[in-house]
This record gives sequence, structure tokens and C-alpha cells, in this order.
Amino acid sequence: MARSALRNPEEVTSKAPTPSAISDTATVVLFDFDGTLGDTETPAMIVAFWELAPYFPEASVAYLSEECMRTYVRDNAGKAFEFMVDVVEEDRKKAGLPSIEEVRAAGAEDPLVLAHVNEQRAKSGLPTIETTRALGKDILTLQKDETVEALATLAKPCPNVPGVLADLKALGYDFSIATTSGKPRVPVSVVACQYEEYFPPEKIHSGESDFEPPRFKPDPSVYLLAAEKTAALPANSVAVEDSTSGVGSAANAKMGLIVGYVGGSHISDENEDGHAGTLMAGERSDDGRGADIVVRDMRDLVPVVEHFKSVVGSGEKEGPVKFPRALLDGLVDKYWVDEARVVA
Repeated sequence: MARSALRNPEEVTSKAPTPSAISDTATVVLFDFDGTLGDTETPAMIVAFWELAPYFPEASVAYLSEECMRTYVRDNAGKAFEFMVDVVEEDRKKAGLPSIEEVRAAGAEDPLVLAHVNEQRAKSGLPTIETTRALGKDILTLQKDETVEALATLAKPCPNVPGVLADLKALGYDFSIATTSGKPRVPVSVVACQYEEYFPPEKIHSGESDFEPPRFKPDPSVYLLAAEKTAALPANSVAVEDSTSGVGSAANAKMGLIVGYVGGSHISDENEDGHAGTLMAGERSDDGRGADIVVRDMRDLVPVVEHFKSVVGSGEKEGPVKFPRALLDGLVDKYWVDEARVVA
């Protein structure tokens, strides 16, 4: 399935409940889930990799190494599985190879590759490719089902997130989830992370499941929906994101503040500077806007949100949010921000 072009959100049909009255003063926090609230990107991407691995045109036992998997996880984290399938199908077509589903239906995978893939799948508690073939599911359905099964036991909170959610709640902030990922994947992960207190079903908004047709980031629809259902204006909302497509979605939705996050396990220490740079670059937004600030420790979100609330409350928010030097000096860990946005 190809990614759909962006469209006017009014043309998209939402399947979510009717919202309460919109407040023109409330500041709310809208979180991406995978790799932001939940440390789920790595296990979910490992499932995705071993679903597709037998069908890479260059697939061999030597090629499908641990390093190959790590690189694939890093480069594709935050992308919809449909997009990953499209890329493999295009590569197969260029190589003159039959489609993934044709190979799966005929059981025509390389036997040596299949044995290697099955061995790796077992490490995540997944059945063999031969077993899944008998289920008669297409690869998109299979990936969704197996990801849910894996995350039910492997999903865990990103560092310090439970305490941050408690702090935001104590300060009176409302918040919800704005994710590309579908249901029941995210609700299952919420339970595994023990987040039910903060994110009941009505506070989980999915670009895949809440729209017909699905709206994948960087389409703005899921952020617009989350702001609406959280009864806030987009301009008064804070988006928290770990992916370039997510930052693009938040920017296209005109969120008041976009906070990038690089503290998930799928972003290695050696890659965090580069990843922070891509989050700030705005390559996936219509107007080139990127993250306003990027943090490594989620605890730094709280003072940043408090500052944004004060700016909104003052009525002086014109143009990009500025960050006082004293605020930045008080953050507990590394951060990234355009120096032109820093004020005394």
C-alpha cells in the first residue's frame, strides 16, 4: 500500500468519538507512542525486519546479519510497515523478481535463508514462516498480528516517562496519544507499560485505525484529531515526537510547540546528534518547520511545557517559541536547540 498524499483533514472521515468543547486557553501535551512513551520501536522493528528479510532481493544468510538488522531498524524506525513493504516490492520489481505474495503463496523462499530467518524469529517468540503460511494471512495482516503478540510482553516504558506523566498530571495538564500505529497494537502496549491510568481508550488516537482511509504521518490528521479530542487548540498544544515523519505531522497540524525526543533505545548514543539534527531540519513538513527543541531525558519535557504554557498565557506568542538561557541551563540532560531561539 502506497503512502497516501496529504489532503485537507476535513476530507478525512474520523471514526473517533465526538469531542467536548474546545478550550482556547488550555495547554495540552500530545505524545507519539512508539519510541517516545513506549520503548517499542526496537521490538516492533525486529518483527518487521524478520517478516521482510526472506524477500529482500539480496537476501542470503551472510547478508541477513545482526548488523544488517540493526541498520534496518535504525533507518526505518517510525515508518509505517506498508511503506517498508512498498520499498521491498519496488526493489524486487527492479531486480526482475516476483512479488512477495507470489513467493509466499508458492513457498518459494530460499531454504537456507528461511532456516536462518526462522531461527531469528524464534528469539522473539515468533513461529516459523511455514507455520504462518498455513494461516492464509497476507504479510501486512501477519506483521500487525505478530507485532501485537510481541509487544504484549516486550513493550516497556521509555526511561523516566512514568514519573513525567505523573508530574504532568499533578500540574493539571491533560494529554493523549497521537500515533500512526494501529489498534490494538498501541492499547496492548499501553497495558504492557502500565499506562492505563493516563491513557484510557478514548485518549489513544491512531492515524491507521481512526480514519477511513488511514492517515499516516506526516499527514496532520491524527494530531488535529488528538488536539480536538483533548479539547485544545493546535496552537496551544505540545507535540512530543521521536521521528521525522511525526515531527512533520505535528508541524503540518500547526502544533504550538514540537519537542523532539532521542532517548529511546532505537537511537544509539553515536547517532543521537544526527537524529536530533534531522528532527530539527523539518524535511517532512510542508513549510520546513522542524522540532523546536530536542531533549534526551524525558524529565526535561516538564519545564519546557511549563515555559510554553507561560508564553501562551501571556498572550505574547508571536512566531517561534523562544527559550530563556536559564531554562536551558536548568535541564537535567543534553538538549538541542537553534541558538537563534535562545534569549537571556
